[in-house]
Amino acid sequence: MRAWILLMMGLLGLGLAQPARWEGQPEYRAIPGVTTAAGAALDRSYVLVYPAQGTPRGTLIFVPGFLGGATNFDILARRLVLAAPGWAVWAWDRRANGLEDRRGFTTPDPWAYYQNYPLPEFPFLKDWGLRVHLEDLERVVNQARSSGPVVLAGHSLGASLASLYALYRGDTIRGLILLDGAPRLIPLTREQYFGGTEGGFGRLAGLNDLLEGKAPPYINAFGLNPVGFAQAEAQAFMTAQDPQADAPPGWAPFRASRLAAALYRVDERYALSPIFAVSVGQATGREGINLLSLAVGSLVYTIRGPRGGRVEWRDSGEATDPLEFINAYANPVTGFSEWFFPYRLSLDISAYDTAMPELQPRAVPYPVLALGAGRGLLPQVSNFRSVGEVFPSTNLDIRILPGLTHLDILTSRKGDVVGPIAQYLQGVR
Repeated sequence: MRAWILLMMGLLGLGLAQPARWEGQPEYRAIPGVTTAAGAALDRSYVLVYPAQGTPRGTLIFVPGFLGGATNFDILARRLVLAAPGWAVWAWDRRANGLEDRRGFTTPDPWAYYQNYPLPEFPFLKDWGLRVHLEDLERVVNQARSSGPVVLAGHSLGASLASLYALYRGDTIRGLILLDGAPRLIPLTREQYFGGTEGGFGRLAGLNDLLEGKAPPYINAFGLNPVGFAQAEAQAFMTAQDPQADAPPGWAPFRASRLAAALYRVDERYALSPIFAVSVGQATGREGINLLSLAVGSLVYTIRGPRGGRVEWRDSGEATDPLEFINAYANPVTGFSEWFFPYRLSLDISAYDTAMPELQPRAVPYPVLALGAGRGLLPQVSNFRSVGEVFPSTNLDIRILPGLTHLDILTSRKGDVVGPIAQYLQGVR
C-alpha cells in the first residue's frame, strides 16, 4: 500500500522526486560593459548571483536565449548550487535589460501600469550587436574568474552566443554547455544579412534597413513586443501574490482564475509558438482546436470558456510545476524576458561569420556538453551537427532528454539537467 501511495503522489506531481533547492535570495549585480554611444549608465550588463554552497570551486554563467532574461534560470539555479557544491551560478542579463521600466511592479496594479506603456525609440540599439555582447560577456567572465574557473551554459540562442564566445575568448573559460541550442540555429547568407530576407511571415529586415532607420531597433513583430513582455510579467507577478483570485478584465477572453489566465498563454497545449511553450498542466475550460495551428502543421487547442463559473488551472503532473514556474516568472527586479532584445544581435548571430569574420571554427580544450529537449527545438542528436562543425576535434557529449519542451529543460520539477550539469562541473579543473 505504501508503494502505491508513493507512486500516485509522484504521478500527481507532488514533488517527491524534486531535487533540493536553495531558498535564499540571489543578488542582482551590475557589471560595467564595453563603451558605446548609449553612455556609461547603460553600458553595463547584469548578473543574478546564486552563491556557492561550501568551499568555492568556480562559477557557472548561464546565457539566456532569444528574448530571455536572467530569471529563465531561477528554478534550475536554485537546484544546481546544492547539487554542485562549491559552484556559484550567475544568470546573465544582457545590457538591454537595463532599459526596462520596472517601476510598475512597485504600484498596486502592475497590469494597469503597463496597459499604457509607451514604446521608446532607443536608436542606439542598432549598434548593440554581437561584438558588443561578446565584449560585455568577457567582462562578466573576467570578474567571475577571480573566484576560480568559469563554465558557460547557454540556452537556445544563448547557446549560440556562448559558443561564439568560445571562439572569441575560449581561453578564458574552462567548459561549455549547450541547452537545446547550438552554434547555428537560423543561418543567414551575406546577402540576407545586409539586404533582408522573405519568409513565411513576411519580409525580415537586413542590416542596411536597420542602420538606415527603416526597421525597429528591437524585436517588435509577430505579436512579440516590449508591451506584451511587460504585461506577461505583470500578470505573473500579480498571480504569484494570489493565484486563485479572479483574473482582471483583459487578462483572458473568458472568466478565469489568475493562474489559468497567466498560464494558458504559455502552456504547450495552447501556445502557438513551441519556442516559448512550457508544459505546466491544463485548463478546466471547454476546448476547441486552433485552426491557425493546423495551417502551420501542428495541433494546438483554444479555450472557449468555462465549464462552470470560471476557467481554472489543474496541475496534471507534467514536467514543470505551475506555481513554481509563476514564482520564477514574477521577479520584480529582473524578468523572464528581455523586453528590448536588439534586432542587431539576432542578425549578427545568424551571420556571425560575416559580422565577425575572425570567429573561425576551432577545437577547444574542454568537452562540450549538449542537452536537447525531446519536444523542444533540437529533439534529435543530428540537430547538433553544427557543434561538431564549429568545434572540430573536440570531445562532444550530446544527449536528448525525452518529454521536455524547449523551456521545460530549464524549469522541470525533476531537474532533468541538474545531474548532467553537476557531473560535468565535477570534471572541471
